[in-house]
Amino acid sequence: MSNSVILLRHAETSINPSLPAHEWSITADGIRKTRELAKSDIFTKIDGIVHSSERKARQTADTFAEALRVDLYELPEFDELRRPAGMPLSNREYRLLVREALTNLGRGPSGWESGAQALKRFSEAMKRINIMFYDKNILVVSHGIILTLYFSQLRNLQSIAFERWTQMPFLAWGLVRDGRVLIDII
Repeated sequence: MSNSVILLRHAETSINPSLPAHEWSITADGIRKTRELAKSDIFTKIDGIVHSSERKARQTADTFAEALRVDLYELPEFDELRRPAGMPLSNREYRLLVREALTNLGRGPSGWESGAQALKRFSEAMKRINIMFYDKNILVVSHGIILTLYFSQLRNLQSIAFERWTQMPFLAWGLVRDGRVLIDII
C-alpha cells in the first residue's frame, strides 16, 4: 500500500524585501492559525512531517510537530520555485512573474527555475515519500506556486493554474494517495 499525503501550504509569511524569500519567517498570526489547524481532526493521525528547506515551511512544520509529537524530515525538493535573491518586486510585478511561471512551464521568468524543472523535482520528492514511509499518513509542508503546479498537473488543470494559485490561501491543504487527488487544495 502507499501513503496518504496531506500537502499543506505554509502559514502566512512576513515579507522582508531585504532577505531572500527562502529566509522569510511566518507571522505570529500564522503561528496561531497553524496551532489551531493542528488540533483539527484532519491532522490527528499524522505519522510524519516532511517540509521544504525554506524557513517559513520549517516553522510551519515545527508548529505541527510540536502539537502532534511526530518526527520531522527536511527535503529541499519541496522548496518553492527557485528564484534570484534580492529582487524586490511590487505585488503586481510578482504576480506577473508567477503568471508567466505557471503558464509557460518550459521557461522560468527572469532567472526563475522553470515550472517544468520545479514540477519534476517536486514529483521526485513525492516518490521518495513512498520509499521513506509505508502505508502511513504523511504531512508535507511546501509552497503555493509549486503546490499549484503539482495539483494542477494531477487534476489536468494546467490551463487555469494561475487562477488556482490566486485562490490558494495560506495553510490550504489537499490530500493525495496513489497519485490521485482525493481532496483538492483549492
